Amino acid sequence: MSDNASSLAYQRSAGSSSSSLSEMSVDHDASDTSDHAQTQVQQLYRPDDRSPWRNWVPNTTATHAEVGTSSPECAFIVRREPHPITHQVALHSITVHSPVIRKVLHSTFEAFEGLNTQLKQLTFKAPFYPFYYRWHRFEKLCADEQDPETKHLLNLLYPILSEEVLPHVEAMTDLTQNKVMSFDYLWTIFAPGMEVYTALDGQDRLMELTDSRYGANMSGEFFTLECRYIDCDGSRFGYVSSSVDINKFEGVKKIIDLDAFPAHLYPDVEHLVDRLHARGEKLEQLNGFHHMSYSGFYTARSSRQIRKRHVENSRVIIDPYTFNLYGTPGPVLRPIESQSDSHSESAHNESLANIDSVIYKATDQAFREYQNALGKYKKRRTEDSLSSAEFYVENVNQIRWSDNAFPKLVLPHGYKEIIRAFVQEQLSRDDGFDDIVQGKGLGFIMLLSGEPGVGKTLTAESVAEEMRQPLYLMSASELGETATEVEESLEQVLELANKWNAILLLDECDVFLEARTTTDIRRNRLVSVFLRQLEYYRGVMFLTSNRIDDFDPAFESRIHLTIHYPALDTPSRLHIWKIFVQMGNLESRLSEKDLETLAKMEANGRQIKNIVKTARLLSKQEQAPLAMEHIEMVLKVKKGSFI
Repeated sequence: MSDNASSLAYQRSAGSSSSSLSEMSVDHDASDTSDHAQTQVQQLYRPDDRSPWRNWVPNTTATHAEVGTSSPECAFIVRREPHPITHQVALHSITVHSPVIRKVLHSTFEAFEGLNTQLKQLTFKAPFYPFYYRWHRFEKLCADEQDPETKHLLNLLYPILSEEVLPHVEAMTDLTQNKVMSFDYLWTIFAPGMEVYTALDGQDRLMELTDSRYGANMSGEFFTLECRYIDCDGSRFGYVSSSVDINKFEGVKKIIDLDAFPAHLYPDVEHLVDRLHARGEKLEQLNGFHHMSYSGFYTARSSRQIRKRHVENSRVIIDPYTFNLYGTPGPVLRPIESQSDSHSESAHNESLANIDSVIYKATDQAFREYQNALGKYKKRRTEDSLSSAEFYVENVNQIRWSDNAFPKLVLPHGYKEIIRAFVQEQLSRDDGFDDIVQGKGLGFIMLLSGEPGVGKTLTAESVAEEMRQPLYLMSASELGETATEVEESLEQVLELANKWNAILLLDECDVFLEARTTTDIRRNRLVSVFLRQLEYYRGVMFLTSNRIDDFDPAFESRIHLTIHYPALDTPSRLHIWKIFVQMGNLESRLSEKDLETLAKMEANGRQIKNIVKTARLLSKQEQAPLAMEHIEMVLKVKKGSFI
């Protein structure tokens, strides 16, 4: 990358040439001082913005001149007024009347946002940003023009503009050659159409600059960069507008320390662009529906707050269309302009560099703590609005499935085979078996009952792992408290689970499964709503219950398989101890006799897992194999609260 900072404002801009500002020059002898020239350049003046424009001749008293009127023969109208700070006569604007000049200026300002050279009243106002950003093009136009009349008119315009533009070029060149910038001259390095580098949450971004302006509010002055990037809504890609503010600072500041700066000044910009191309390609591939793994920080959003969370190897559903449909409304996409070279590889790569591949919308099966599934769940008790989650694309990876989860599942003989067969057929959706009333009873619902820690949740997790399908897990209490809340939430949850072909686990469903009574009308409505939703569900659902004293008979016809998990006996506990002790690569000195002794202790599966996990941490600290003394130390600490 060149150290010649004078070409700063023009690098990587739309349609810009590679000319450097250091090559700019002004032919001060190019002006025509003949009477004919004076009739083609009309000079106007006003003493303040409340006064009308009047004809003005330099070195005369302007206030005694007649009111200026433009002549059909006049090619340019040049307006001047006192500068608001120095009070010296300064250039206000230039209007181009000449159709010849308007025509040749078209190539200079091609694709320049907000400028149309075909206008009959084509006016440029000081400080003439369009000419500054395209000065190298305008100079080339003046130098290359062959038509005598056009050349003559350009020679009239050039010195007027150069007197205004070149001081800014020189100031910018001095600053950028020293790799610094002042607040007042920020505009000089940000040309419309160029790529701008900034960072969002520490993640690199490249965006296309469309406009820039100075502004102020109660907090002070700032410089705003209006940009655009490419995003998707699950079905199409399009431009999304964004803005970056640079607050006012005193003196000068290193350009690379600004909140945003021209992308070509980024250290090792070639590597940056290659990396963002790869990230953009990954985002393009992730558009649509995908079941993936995620590790790292993500952003959970709601109407009240934005929270940062961290997960490791968590499963996510990437579904931006559903995210925008049910969660936080997505950005409004504007069509990407079709270009003649839109099918070329270089144009495709350039569009990938502008993709907003920093974040992607998804949902995680484990995000019960902040609501769930693309913000689909309304938590009416706190009157919170729909939540959403955003994930960094670079942290999204393929799922590493476990081949041992289902085989290690402890169930009575024959149960695992029945569950596998039912779930596999249901997920394939090939079975044409239907109810007498079409659309009813197409789902497969299993009830898992028993005390906590005996393996109910593990059963659903193992089945999902074996089938390589998403697991949508939520507690029944999250559905709401009233019948209306439950109906709306459950309808949405079932819709998402069916859309994603996910296995649904509704945990702790006791309140919905107990028999209805003649006295508790409120709970009767909850049960009725629950029954009606189950009737038309088409997917695989696991219901878990810790205990059901009085099972409502209406559920008997809707539940296809019921598994009761008795309290663990000694052989079952021994099997669980062995599974957790053998997990991972940690060396163990626990003998078969040690495990048999531990299996005699009353404990459920979850308690056994926690004991082994804590004991393993102790052994790691000591850099010693897992031994009985580690287990005994954990049990001693837990004594009084354990079991």
